[in-house]
Amino acid sequence: MRKLEESIIAEVIIDTGPIVAFFDESDRYCIPFRNFLKGFRGRLFTTLAVVTEASYLLDECKPVQLDLMEWIKDGAIEIRDIGNSDFSLIHKYMTKYQDTPMDFADASLVILANKMKTDRILTLDSDFEVYRTASGKKFNNLLKEILKH
Repeated sequence: MRKLEESIIAEVIIDTGPIVAFFDESDRYCIPFRNFLKGFRGRLFTTLAVVTEASYLLDECKPVQLDLMEWIKDGAIEIRDIGNSDFSLIHKYMTKYQDTPMDFADASLVILANKMKTDRILTLDSDFEVYRTASGKKFNNLLKEILKH
């Protein structure tokens, strides 16, 4: 497994699935993702759309939602802005990938990847095998080893 080599990368985008898995001990990816993070030496970035989606999915347990907010407050993830000027591209991506389909949170991450000029992502979502960056690059999912099991 190349986990340690890949985890030295400085900036990585994180999707909803790994965040939910980290906080939901009943999630089958909880332990594998926590183990991944133990060796991770980069910085995580996401959008408010992803945080909103994760919070909604963790709604069954209010203390866990508070844990998520504390995790972000303590700097585990940096939230990057998606503004009004980004919505034309969000609409374009959601239209382009409507057969997949692409939701708002996923579109916001593609926009963020373009802004950060990165293809590195932590996701449990196979849709990112289909999505491409603005330069046409395939996303490099650093959790692909976890997903094989």
